[in-house]
Amino acid sequence: MSATNPAAERVGWVDTGRGIAILLVALFHSANWLLGAGFDIPYWREINDSLSSMRMPLFFVLSGLFAPKWLLKPWRDLWTVKVRLYLWVFLLWEVVGSIVFLLGQTMKGEGFGLRQAVLGLVVSPVLPRFELWFIWALSIFFVVAKLSRKVDPRLQLVIAGAVSIVALSGLETANVGWSGSLKYYFFFLAGIYLRSWIIRIGTVDNRLLVGAAMFVWAAVTAAIALLGLRDVFGLYFLNCLVGVVGGIAFSRTLRGVRWFGMIGRITLPIYLAHTPIVILISFLLSLPISFPAAAVIAPVLPPILAVTAVLLALYLNRFASRSALRYAYEPPPVVTEFDQRLYRSIHPSRSNEEST
Repeated sequence: MSATNPAAERVGWVDTGRGIAILLVALFHSANWLLGAGFDIPYWREINDSLSSMRMPLFFVLSGLFAPKWLLKPWRDLWTVKVRLYLWVFLLWEVVGSIVFLLGQTMKGEGFGLRQAVLGLVVSPVLPRFELWFIWALSIFFVVAKLSRKVDPRLQLVIAGAVSIVALSGLETANVGWSGSLKYYFFFLAGIYLRSWIIRIGTVDNRLLVGAAMFVWAAVTAAIALLGLRDVFGLYFLNCLVGVVGGIAFSRTLRGVRWFGMIGRITLPIYLAHTPIVILISFLLSLPISFPAAAVIAPVLPPILAVTAVLLALYLNRFASRSALRYAYEPPPVVTEFDQRLYRSIHPSRSNEEST
C-alpha cells in the first residue's frame, strides 16, 4: 500500500472525468426513459451501448483513486465517513425511487404495481434496484477492499479481472447490483492499486498521444458495435480498458472546462436525484398536450434532458442544504447519535480512550 498511498490532493482532470462520467450516466437514463415515454429514438440506445465501455468503468476507476487512505484508516472511520453515508442515502432514495418508478410504469403502460414496489423496497438492501445499485456496490467495494488489503494486490487484480471478463462477456445475474458488482469491482481495485500509473497517464501532455487514445477507444468501440462482437469472450472487457484510457484522455482535453470539474466534485447528489427528475420530466413530455412539440426535437432531447436533470439535481441539493431536507443527502443526527451509542456499548474501552 505504500506505493499507492500518495497525498489525497485534488487532481483537476479527475474531477473533470467524474463530471464526464456522471453526464454519461444521466444521458443513458434520459434516453431510456424517453424511449419508455414513447419517443422514437432507438438510435440513442445504440449510442449509449457504445458509450457504456467508458461510462461505468471510468466512474469506478476514478472512485477508487482516492480510496487507498480508507483502507489504512480504522474501520470506525470508514464506517462513519463512507459506508454509513452510502447506506443512508441508498435506503432513503430507494423509497423516493420506488414512488417515482410507479409513475414511470404508468407512463409506459405497465400498470400500477404497488405490491411489487413495496416488496422490492423491503428486499432492496439485498437486491438493490434502479440506478442506486452503484451506491450499494460502492459501499460493498470499500468494505471488501479493506478486508482484503493484506492480500497481494496482483492476486486481487487477477481474480477480480477474471471475474470481470466473464461478467462483461454476457453473464447476467438475477439482480442489476450483483451483475454490476461482478463487472466493475476490478476497475475500482485498479483505481486503488494502479493509482500511480493512472495519475501518470493523466499527466501526459502530448497532444498526439492524447488524441490517439481517444481515437483508439472510438475505433475499437465502433468495430465491436458494427461487427456485433460485444459478447465475444473477453473482447468487451478489453473495450472497457481502452474506454478508461480514452476517458482519461477526454478528461485531460476538457479539464479547462470548469463546469465538468464543478459537477465532478459533487457527483453524489446528482447521482441520487437525477433519475427521479428524468422520470418526472419524461412523464410530463409524454402527456398529449406536450408530446407533439417534444417529438419534433426528439433526436436531441436526451442530452437536453440529461443536462436539465443535472442542473435541477444541483439546484435541489443547494435548496435542501438550507433546511432539514439536507438529510436526504446525509445521515440525520438521530442516526449518527444512535450509531455512536451502539458503538460505545459494543466497545466501551475504545470509547473511553477516544473521550480522553
